[in-house]
Amino acid sequence: MDPLAWLGFSKSRTGTAHLSAIHARVKALLPDDESVVHRYIVTVSILLTRIAQADGQVRPCEFDRLGALFRHLDRMPAEGAESLCKVLNDVVPELTPSELDLCYRELKALCNADERLQVMRLLAIQATADGNIATSEHSELVSIAHALDIPVELIEPLEIEALSADELPDALGASASEAR
Repeated sequence: MDPLAWLGFSKSRTGTAHLSAIHARVKALLPDDESVVHRYIVTVSILLTRIAQADGQVRPCEFDRLGALFRHLDRMPAEGAESLCKVLNDVVPELTPSELDLCYRELKALCNADERLQVMRLLAIQATADGNIATSEHSELVSIAHALDIPVELIEPLEIEALSADELPDALGASASEAR
């Protein structure tokens, strides 16, 4: 069975090989979790990586921030966060527009508006990994907000909040648990 059947499309018909690679890695790292948790982690991980890559390069601090967020997943093996980061860093730039649209659709199906706002909060935190928010990161946040039906006027306050935060929230793990 196609691991992306949860999206309602077959791999051969829509060309979701990149999503399949990320999904397979998440499933291998968290084999006991339910499909809905895998789906949530895949979509949020892709968006986090898009923010990290928005300025054309992933700095070590951005890679470290991704890993720190993934380590908030209780069942993630210690080496799993780094291996997931590497897969995402390699695969996310290759995502097709239709694959990205599937991610947005899936996240909107899994999460209500408040939960999608929490995802945007995580994305803002990722954008501030290097201590500031590049114009390209802000633009990517705005683009994602549009796709997730989040009011764009909420982005700047999230960025300001993220810049002043001292530690990472447990939102990735909490939201994944809520997705069950």
